[in-house]
Amino acid sequence: MLDFYKLRLAKHQKRMFKYLKYVMNDHFILICMVGLGGFGYYYSEYLKNLTPAVSWVPIVVGLVWFISLFVGRLSTLMQEADAVFLIPKERAMTTYLKRGLNYSTIFPTIAISLIVGVTFPLVAITKSVDFSMTLFIIASLLALKYADLWIQLESLYLDSGQNVTTHRIIWTLGAIGSLFCSLYVSFYVGVAVAFVISIALVMLSKKTLESSQLNWEKSIQVERKRMKRLYSFFNLFTDVPGLSSDVHRRKYLDGLLNRIKKTSENTYLYLYARVVARGSEYSSLTIRLILVGMVLLFFTKSFWLMAILGSLFIYLLGFQLIPIYHAFDYMLMTQLYPISYKLKHNSVLFIIRSVIGIMTLIFSLVVVVALPNKLDGIKLALVFVMVFVLLSWSYLPMKLKKMEKMENR
Repeated sequence: MLDFYKLRLAKHQKRMFKYLKYVMNDHFILICMVGLGGFGYYYSEYLKNLTPAVSWVPIVVGLVWFISLFVGRLSTLMQEADAVFLIPKERAMTTYLKRGLNYSTIFPTIAISLIVGVTFPLVAITKSVDFSMTLFIIASLLALKYADLWIQLESLYLDSGQNVTTHRIIWTLGAIGSLFCSLYVSFYVGVAVAFVISIALVMLSKKTLESSQLNWEKSIQVERKRMKRLYSFFNLFTDVPGLSSDVHRRKYLDGLLNRIKKTSENTYLYLYARVVARGSEYSSLTIRLILVGMVLLFFTKSFWLMAILGSLFIYLLGFQLIPIYHAFDYMLMTQLYPISYKLKHNSVLFIIRSVIGIMTLIFSLVVVVALPNKLDGIKLALVFVMVFVLLSWSYLPMKLKKMEKMENR
């Protein structure tokens, strides 16, 4: 089973690297560098003005560390056919799943280390502790995350519901207790609590694996949902074949959608408007980016950082809406429509411009309200409008033309 897992993992990694090259493109890296540069500069300035008198900072950092424990899901790489062809190997599946659990620790280890590395200076200043304590809090969080992955694995077995619920409660209380001890008692006590809780939970979960049978249907369903979330992220940058998204009726948008006249010239406009409004993929993305952007802009009081953040979010939304161009390529009828591709091009542009235009308007209102100096708020609003204009009438048409050339080859 180890050789079988290695073979399946190699195929999975090959597929992931294939999509990652589209994610890590020049534009995305440039935007990340600008965003991280701006964040690093203003973060360092904030640290210079921070004093031990600010008592709420450790509480916020502790909450961030607790949330970081939920980063990363158990990866089993199981497929639907396994429920038929691997049943004779059910006893050996424990070895297979343990190897998958070990592989699942890679991403949380990187993410937790980065989160702690960024946030620990806040604790070091407010609590007057040495930076070497970073290693202890990382060790505590990784031990707790390892136990969390074991509980996720335990939940894939039959008749484990009550045990999983009990273990999850113990894990939650143990994580809170460990973080509290680290921040308000001693980092040595915190790491000791984390290791004791984690070791106990891992041993209890192993007993469940020894005495229960694998729930094949649930195991496959959990992995399918995990891969769907992963492919949904990749689909923001490139087309992922076979990816389906949920569709919601959303009657409250009928008044807006019905304003589009049902004429042949509006065929693609009619279709794309409903994809954005009713498809969970693009509507959820839009709502998420707008809400996160609003919160960041409202609590950021630096003019230049607000300009960078607002422009970054406007660009990201516009860039990630581009794949709607291929939303109906799977339908044969769209290839038979006696309609010019220019109408398709214009419809996509109109929809994307409308969505990022709404974001630009919302961001402009937020900065005008958030900044005490209303003149600075108006200046920021003008910056966002300039970014919107450049993105809508320069970058997006160029990007769509490039996609059309690739399509016609």
